[in-house]
Amino acid sequence: MKKSTRALVGLVGLDLIVILGAWYMVEQTRSGAWNSNDPAASISMMTTGAGTIVGVITAVLLLAFVMHRRAGN
Repeated sequence: MKKSTRALVGLVGLDLIVILGAWYMVEQTRSGAWNSNDPAASISMMTTGAGTIVGVITAVLLLAFVMHRRAGN
């Protein structure tokens, strides 16, 4: 597998893990399984954090993809 393809597969995989983790935490908070003084603020913080992490992962791995493609990998 080319390095550029590996970067794209890693991008999709890591983004999926973060999104599924955020979805799990939001559902646990929404259902009441995890206690919170302010569930709406907690859910907002979780989704904002997950969105930031997905953005950073995507930016870094897309940059890696482009660099590997330019290098011929």
